[in-house]
Amino acid sequence: TFPTCDRIIVSYDQVGIIGQLWSTIVIERSGGRSVTICDLLAGIYAFFQTCVTRAEVDRISSLGRDSYRSMVDAYRRRTTQSDLGALRDWEWRVGLRRVDRLGEGRWWWGMANLSVL
Repeated sequence: TFPTCDRIIVSYDQVGIIGQLWSTIVIERSGGRSVTICDLLAGIYAFFQTCVTRAEVDRISSLGRDSYRSMVDAYRRRTTQSDLGALRDWEWRVGLRRVDRLGEGRWWWGMANLSVL
């Protein structure tokens, strides 16, 4: 990244309810090493591949029946419409992931260097 930095905070408060469910994504490198774009993308990917906990499902369900249903629909599309082969059974056992809460809304809008004074 330029300018170099050892910590990037990813904010996604413009993604509807997601910002109410989970905190920001923090990408850090220790030892004075600069965070790379690869680190950033890997961190975002890992965040959204995290399995949803029971407490998170309860919170999503409390937001309305459609909220939970859209997440389950996205989960089904992700696990049945892809060419997963042998991974399909594993994905079904693992269950819902944070990415399923995004539904069809998966766009990369870019990055900006923001300074908070």
